[in-house]
Amino acid sequence: MDRPGISFPEHQLALKGLARLNRASGVHQKVWRELLLGMAAKHQTGPVRLLDIATGGADLPIHLFHQAREAGMDLRILAVDRAEGALRHAMASCAASGVPSALADDFPLQPGIHFRVADALAFPPSLPAADWVTSSLFLHHLTNDQALDLLVGLSGLTRRGLVIADLSRGWLNNLLVTLGSHLLSRSPLVHNDGPASIRAAFTAGEACELAECAGLHGAEVRSAFPGMWLMRWEKP
Repeated sequence: MDRPGISFPEHQLALKGLARLNRASGVHQKVWRELLLGMAAKHQTGPVRLLDIATGGADLPIHLFHQAREAGMDLRILAVDRAEGALRHAMASCAASGVPSALADDFPLQPGIHFRVADALAFPPSLPAADWVTSSLFLHHLTNDQALDLLVGLSGLTRRGLVIADLSRGWLNNLLVTLGSHLLSRSPLVHNDGPASIRAAFTAGEACELAECAGLHGAEVRSAFPGMWLMRWEKP
């Protein structure tokens, strides 16, 4: 889906399909629970600045913003993606769901979401430091070396910790994603990329090894239904 030459309507249809798949899997709520655990461990109060990497259609930051608002939390999000078309879709989604948003290079001064076109694989990353960094369903797009470099770079951007969620490679997960892709989306891109993503994904065990190699000592990686894993690392 991140290949060049995709038209904006095709990209938008695919992002809508991915949003339905993500809602069905509950991945965003899983990330929210991991964030809460991390913030409780760090006894964090006051405004929380969160950097979301490879945000796509911004389904995750929008969900996190709504959850934080319900919890009375001051959450200020900077969400980045290298695809300008994805951020156009994300801005429209924010407007439709009542989330304050804007295109900007830094975090909002009030609760809300700012969007910025940026390549998370650039090194050193030209992004501001955050309390927490999240990324959902991105690592399976990367090679082993790219994933390792990304984790190292993100660990340098966060003051408190990371929460990463991704697919887990396996035949049963391949079957579930293939069925879900066809049932929940009309996008040929999603039909193709869903199973391809599973085949390219890291297992939970491989994610543990990546975290250790990246210096994220003490990172917790756990499997989660359906067909994914979550990593939480708290900075010492």
